[in-house]
Amino acid sequence: MQGDQIRHPTPAEAFELAAKHSALLRAIFLDPRFKYLQPPTADFIKPDTDQTPMAMLFVADFIQQTYIEYVIPFLPAGATRKCKAIANPWAWSDPDYKWEWEWDAQTSTLKDADGNVMQFPKLPDSNAIKKMGDVLGRGFMTRKVVLENGTDPKARLLSGGEAFDFGGEVERIVKETYPW
Repeated sequence: MQGDQIRHPTPAEAFELAAKHSALLRAIFLDPRFKYLQPPTADFIKPDTDQTPMAMLFVADFIQQTYIEYVIPFLPAGATRKCKAIANPWAWSDPDYKWEWEWDAQTSTLKDADGNVMQFPKLPDSNAIKKMGDVLGRGFMTRKVVLENGTDPKARLLSGGEAFDFGGEVERIVKETYPW
């Protein structure tokens, strides 16, 4: 997205948006206050909904759905399973996970180990504009809930009814991910 124009992201913009969402998900899902019923793996997680604060559950689910539904469609198929910078928090944390692709910032390309460039999809403009518009709207809501739930009663209601401090790291990454 450039300025106030909503459009299909370039591969570099799509990758940056994915990397920021991935970092935000790591900050939330790897926070020690987020509890699991069994140790999470790259393939399966089962949150402990009784022990994890409601605000964290809501925000984690909301951001994860934003990532899955509105960001990942702009990436090459399988990218979140093959490139560490945009991976889920549990694969990212696994020292034995095998990464097949890397982002080349100089050429704004995603490459496999042999240097082959992975092609980013080109969504129809109407679909891309809708998805990016949804990222903006969902980002606005995420900012509100994470940054203002202590002062805004509506944001507090969306985070489970009580003020919740997500911590400095999550707040910083929310501001970076959704700078508007």
